[in-house]
Amino acid sequence: MAHSLSFRKTKIVATIGPASWEKEQLSKMIQAGLNVARLNFSHGDIEQHRQTVQAIREASDELAAPVGIIQDLQGPKIRVANLKGERVVEAGDTLVMTDVEHHREGAIAVDLKNWHRFVREDQSIFIDDGIIELKVNKIKGTQVHCEVVFGGTIRPRKGVNLPDADLPIECMTEKDCADLEAGVELQFDYIALSFVRTAEDITKLKKRLKELGSTARVIAKIEKKEAIKNIAAIVKKADGIMVARGDLSVEIGQVHLPAEQKKIIQLCNKSGKPVITATQMLDSMQVNSRPTRAEITDVANAVLDGSDALMLSGESAFGKHPVRSIQTMHEIIVEAEKQPHIYYRFGNRKKDQFTVPESIAISAVLCSKQLNAKAIVCLSTTGKTAQMISKYRPKAKLVAVTAKSEALCKLEFCWGVQTLKIAQYENTEEAISQVEELLLANNIVNTGDHVVLTLGVPVAQGQKTNAVRVFSAGNRRKGKEKSPKAIRFISPS
Repeated sequence: MAHSLSFRKTKIVATIGPASWEKEQLSKMIQAGLNVARLNFSHGDIEQHRQTVQAIREASDELAAPVGIIQDLQGPKIRVANLKGERVVEAGDTLVMTDVEHHREGAIAVDLKNWHRFVREDQSIFIDDGIIELKVNKIKGTQVHCEVVFGGTIRPRKGVNLPDADLPIECMTEKDCADLEAGVELQFDYIALSFVRTAEDITKLKKRLKELGSTARVIAKIEKKEAIKNIAAIVKKADGIMVARGDLSVEIGQVHLPAEQKKIIQLCNKSGKPVITATQMLDSMQVNSRPTRAEITDVANAVLDGSDALMLSGESAFGKHPVRSIQTMHEIIVEAEKQPHIYYRFGNRKKDQFTVPESIAISAVLCSKQLNAKAIVCLSTTGKTAQMISKYRPKAKLVAVTAKSEALCKLEFCWGVQTLKIAQYENTEEAISQVEELLLANNIVNTGDHVVLTLGVPVAQGQKTNAVRVFSAGNRRKGKEKSPKAIRFISPS
């Protein structure tokens, strides 16, 4: 059953970890507003991930609330290895770094083989998203001698960045390939590919998914300098984008992050590709029960900029307040979405640039605006029309209705799209009757409200979306309206 949380437009993605992987906790998170669960394959083993996926799906089924699930592949991320406990370093300290194979007592090992070959003197090395900064003084054999520029606490498995190094590493490692096969078996809705550099990285992953018989959608994580250079091609090839601000800020320099974040979001909005803004959105809530004012503003601005979804990381995976973090993010988003300028983003494209599906989508949105319709309903099998309509940011409730369960969770990532399942139908009248019943039963509309409907006719033949219709909810059952009225296409202004 739909409730008020369902009609928040911007979606919430939460990373699942020890603080949140129990079914009872997951149920509370879904009720608080969780739309998409992210499983980080940089941590944990496949059996734990399997149990978590099962718990998410059980909680989702019991609450009748579709939840998408992301498998986030580790990628070729360099991490601190073989460190027992923690190690505090201060500015001016000297530190030796090496790889696991050549590790010696007192050195900090990383999990990149032949590490010493990829660094040079005077190069900067960053640990833990740039919190700790080192400078290479000399390289002696396999040992990299560094001076600590900015200190902190080095913890096991924390990330290590070499922003200026040209690392000859494939986007997908052997571990990623094995994890992907396990992920296909678990039927993840999305695969997030880490450290994407070119569109070719996306192409390779999609080819492998096809070979494995998977329909999962691919999210490109933008966290490398090369990705920024190739961003247009990557956005075109990927099914969605994640602005992974932790590694990205270290790679390009933190002062450049805000402008690049806005550019990526704008490009995704223009291309109709869903975009997640991620990393440290409510970071202080890992410990505190309330966010900082800066975090509140960051979340709100990400909504106003056009993010389809916002992501919680440590807040929901390891923090003290995973449910409260989701509730807080929900409240901030709802308030930001009261700003009228975020709706009806049609852009300035020429009329002859619109394809038939885009014409249907924009016609539905303009029609809903002119009639003050309460809902736009997409009768669909794949949900592509709903995603296309989402691009134009309608203020009306946007509902994707399908008889195919596998399409529902894949839409949880898209701005404004909510999902309802109906029984298989034989003709248009039967389908629309079910839609009307669902809308009224779930309090999505009230009797008399205008509803804009997109569908493919004749429905029995499984036609792709080719029509826009309008009906008044409840009137058909009373005999006031025998069938939905056809609406001519309205050219975008």
